[in-house]
Amino acid sequence: MVYYIAMYKILRIIFCILAVALAAAAIFVFVYADWVWGALVVMLAFVFGALMVTFKQLQEKEERRKNPPPPEGDFITGKIKPEDKE
Repeated sequence: MVYYIAMYKILRIIFCILAVALAAAAIFVFVYADWVWGALVVMLAFVFGALMVTFKQLQEKEERRKNPPPPEGDFITGKIKPEDKE
């Protein structure tokens, strides 16, 4: 399952680069082409940004599943005692 974390990380970086590149290219598309094409580029940038966030959440979910945080208690039950952790 380690390859899932690596795959999510690579896809996250790729979609981040694509989102930033499209956001930068949108300026030139708006200047030199019609506004419809510029809006299409901006929407694609949003889609790639959403994919980046999705893969970030999947990566964090996989990392938490593999290495869960220790129990800490809450404001009602108080701190977890060392003998209760196991």
